[in-house]
Amino acid sequence: SLALFDVTKKIHGLGKRERLLLQLAAILHDCGKYVSMTAPGQCAYDIIMATEILGINHEERKILANVVKFNTLELESYEEMHLTRKTYTIIYKLTAMLRLANAMDRSHKQKLADATMTLRNGRLIIYVKTSEDVSLEKGLMEEKARFFEEVFGVTPEIKVKKG
Repeated sequence: SLALFDVTKKIHGLGKRERLLLQLAAILHDCGKYVSMTAPGQCAYDIIMATEILGINHEERKILANVVKFNTLELESYEEMHLTRKTYTIIYKLTAMLRLANAMDRSHKQKLADATMTLRNGRLIIYVKTSEDVSLEKGLMEEKARFFEEVFGVTPEIKVKKG
């Protein structure tokens, strides 16, 4: 997720604090599954909102909790969430990055861990050198890529080199 953040820095306009929130979201994105497998997003939101995290203020914790929640749930409108447009935009962007990163490691086997990424001509090209089958990740990434493209106007694409 941090590699996605870094490679798209010119188009998302987010800073160091948002990068930290994305890093925390990547770490905490599955914490709700320990409470409920049927509503992990809402449970993760509740866990994060009920937990004081050192170095994160309340507003940042709301952003973090919502990014984790909407990793698996349909994003609500900013009016429904009672947020400012700025806060909502941050959640929207970080959620798009987390969803794509999560799809890239769907098997939880770090098959794409050594990926290199480049932004060229409206495409985010993800180069992967692996001897493993990445069909699952490619298939799920296509679904999440549509949301990423909607948010950033950039089409993610995996290019696999067997090695």
